[in-house]
Parts: sequence; structure tokens; C-alpha cells
Amino acid sequence: MSLIKTASMIVVLTLVGRLLGFFRTIYVNSLYGTSGVADAFNTAAQIPLTLYLIVPGAINAVLIPTMRGLLEKDDRTGTLYQRMFTIVLIVFALLSALGIVFARPIAMLLGAQDVTYPLASDPGVTINALDLTTELLRWMWPSAIFIGLAGLWSSVNNAHQHFFTPTLATVANGAVVIIAMYLLVPVYGALGLAIATTLGYLAAMLPMLVTLRQFDYRHRLAFGWKQDQSLREMGERVIPILIGAAVAQATSLLEKNFGNGLGEGKVTALTNANQLVQMPMAIFVGAFTLPLFPLLASYVKRGEMERMKETLQKGLSYLLILLLPVSVGFIVYAEPIIRLAFNRGAFDEHSVMLTAWALPFYGLALYGLAARDLITRAFYALENTRTPVIVGAIGIGVYALANYALIPLLDHGGIALGTAISAFSQAALLYLLLWRKIGTLIQRSFLWTVGKTLLGCALMAAVLLGVDPWLSALPLWLYMLLGISGAALVYFAALALLREPLVSELLMRVAKKGAKRADSP
Repeated sequence: MSLIKTASMIVVLTLVGRLLGFFRTIYVNSLYGTSGVADAFNTAAQIPLTLYLIVPGAINAVLIPTMRGLLEKDDRTGTLYQRMFTIVLIVFALLSALGIVFARPIAMLLGAQDVTYPLASDPGVTINALDLTTELLRWMWPSAIFIGLAGLWSSVNNAHQHFFTPTLATVANGAVVIIAMYLLVPVYGALGLAIATTLGYLAAMLPMLVTLRQFDYRHRLAFGWKQDQSLREMGERVIPILIGAAVAQATSLLEKNFGNGLGEGKVTALTNANQLVQMPMAIFVGAFTLPLFPLLASYVKRGEMERMKETLQKGLSYLLILLLPVSVGFIVYAEPIIRLAFNRGAFDEHSVMLTAWALPFYGLALYGLAARDLITRAFYALENTRTPVIVGAIGIGVYALANYALIPLLDHGGIALGTAISAFSQAALLYLLLWRKIGTLIQRSFLWTVGKTLLGCALMAAVLLGVDPWLSALPLWLYMLLGISGAALVYFAALALLREPLVSELLMRVAKKGAKRADSP
């Protein structure tokens, strides 16, 4: 029960953090739309975001097993922490300094163009995209120090089986960024966006200081690294983990490079569309992969490979049932979704059209991304971290080739479609390699689920398109509310009529939870 509660808490706080990030995007879009300023900000912000997605996970992977081993032996971990604190502080302070010095070449690597655009809010004023991206990067690079320390402190808290304040970091980040942007942008303009972003990463690490004090850790510099066997062992493990994490995030950096080469507004349109797609990923993928991973690992440890494969098939089936209709919704309702989410202030009709063009292609990637992540967890359960890294590197190559082929045909939509092609190619390759390693993964029942899901989605899309002439006359919020709720009703009714057992199981679980809440005082 404790594991379920912890997983639920993580999912809820992660979702709140995503929603705050979404509100931040709405605010930035209302100010700058899909202008060159917005492109510069989204390009520069990719650097701290990438570090935030790579560094804490890498430190977690190497530090937690070591600290847990020491804690279970009742050994003191204070010296190890102080040495890690010293290393992290030095490494990330140096990285931050180098980033500031070389901000312009880094901006060029991200595809920032040495071109001048008129400022949308004041057509008489122009901005240079490369200069602005460089300046924003310089203000954001100090975030690297805060991200490094946040990664260390979250790992120490997790090693003590404390998860609340590390998960709260995402919420603190989002809340502070929104408040700081609201206060700073009217005074400093686009620089206020960069300063607010850096303050957000500072805020993300502060909640963990409270629990570190409770665990009696002192923040002192300590050296003597060569004599520390634990540090040497962690150093040997961290390099392949960092490579794997960097490979996983490489497509985001390439996206900015390709997008910046297509003209003003394309990077922002891609960023907006991708953020919308990440919302169902955070809800459904996080809810399934987090609790399933310990199960998969337990079955592997006990040698119960058939149960492991059954669990994997069930996870893939649930993700298919839940995510495929969302993809259809993004395709059918792309324009009204973008209009409802962002169409205010400087986010004009042109911005709506740019972003709505990318959303359906990103929507196609949903199940591929989810299946890739779940099958990757199966490899981790088998203690095989090398194969996902290799497949990820192949995925980057597929992504780049797809972009070169599709951009001339679909403009920035080709970049989004390249993400879908890369995700499905990685998922398929991982599946084939796992099949080769442990035998048949799915039964005929999975293929029946695929067929029923496709039929249910086709019926749902047909109903949506059929009633659209009547619904579209309603106010936008009511149009979307009735359309989405009606689509969900049609889809699940179709699967129920087709006697899809997983839908019945899902509805029974929801009903049981509702009954428990009703019975509780």
C-alpha cells in the first residue's frame, strides 16, 4: 500500500508541476506569440531543461544504491555526501562558467540564426535572433549549479526513502517561474523570462534543504576523493548512464536546431505542441511505468518470466487503449485545442495555424513514446542498460534522416512527424530485441485488443466529424467540453460492446475506488 501511495503522490505532484509549466507557456505566448523573441527564449531554455532531465536521474542512478548499501550496514554517509557535494559544486560551477563564456557558439549549435526580425509589439524595433538567444543563455547558465545540487539532494532524500520534497521541487519550480515572470518581464522584457527561469531552478532545490537538515547532513567541502572506494565505483558507473540520458534528450536539441532553420515562430510552435502532447504522457505513462517497473524487476529476480511477459503485455495494452484515442483527438481537434489553450494576447491567428500544424504529428508519436519507455523498463529489469542506449542512438539517426526527408514536404510538421517515426522505430526495435532475448512477448489477445482499439477510434473519429457542424456553432469551451466527453463516451462504449476485457477491468477499478471514497467518513 505504501508503494501505491508513493506512486500516486509522485504522479499527482508531477501533474501539478506540468500544469504550472503549461500556465507559464500560456503567459509567454500571450506576451510574445510565435515571434523571434519566443523562439530565442525556447531555444535558450532547452539547455537548463536538458540538464534538469539528465543530471538528477544520473546522480540518482549512481548515488542511491551506494548510500542504501551504507545505510543498511549502519555506516555513516556524511563524509560521502560532503565529498559528493564538493564534486557537484565544482563541476557545475565550472560548467556554468564555461556556458556563460561560450554562450554564443552554443546558441549557434542550437541553430539560432544571425538574422534580424521586427519586434511584434513595436515594429519599429528589431531583434537579432542569435544575439538575443546568446544573452538569454548567459542568464540561464547559472541554473546548472542549482540543477546539480538539486540532483544531489533529491538522491540523498530518496536514499533515505523520503520522496515528498524532491517531487515537490517541480511544483516549486513552476510556481516561482510564473510569479517571477509576472514581476520581472514588465521591467526587463525578454531578460525577465531568463532570470525567472533561473530563479525557478533555484526554488526547485530549496525545499530539500529542510529534510537534509533532518537527516543531519552538513554542507561542507571535503576532498580525499582518490581514497574513497565508493566514489571510484560511482565514477565508473556514471559515464554510461550520462551517455544514455544524453542520447535520450538529443532529439530535443536537434528539434531546436532544425526548427530555427525554418524561420521565425517555428521553434515556439513546436514547443507549444510538444508540451500539450506531454500532458497525457505525464498522466498515463507515469501512472503505468512507475508501478510496473518494480513488478517486472521482481518477476525477473524470481525467474518468473511468463508473469513478467504477461505484465508487460498488459501494460502495453492499457497504454494503447488510453493513448490511441488521445492521438485521434489531437488530430481531429488540433486547431480548437490550440485556440482554446493559447489564442490570447500576442498569440494571434498566424500563431494558431503554426502550432495547430505541428500538434497532429506530435500526437501520432504518443503510443510509440509510451511503448518505447515501457519496453526500456523491461530491459532495465533484466539489468541490461546497454541495449536501450544503442537503440536510442539509432533513434537519433532515424530522427535526423526523417527530418531531412520530411521538412521539404511538411515544413515544421516534418520535425514533429520525425519524432513519431523515431519513437515507433525505437519501440519496434526494442520489442524485437527483447523478443529475441526472452521469447514471445505478446499473445493473440493483444492483437485482438489492437483491432478493437482501432475500430473504436475509427468510430469515435467518425462521430466527432459527423456532429462537428452542429457543435462548432457553440462557444469554444462548450464545443470542446461536449466534443471530448462525447468522444470518450462513444469510444469506451464501443470497446465495451466489442467485449474488450481490459476496459471492463478498468471500469471496475474506477467503480471500486469510487465506492471506497463514498464509504469513507
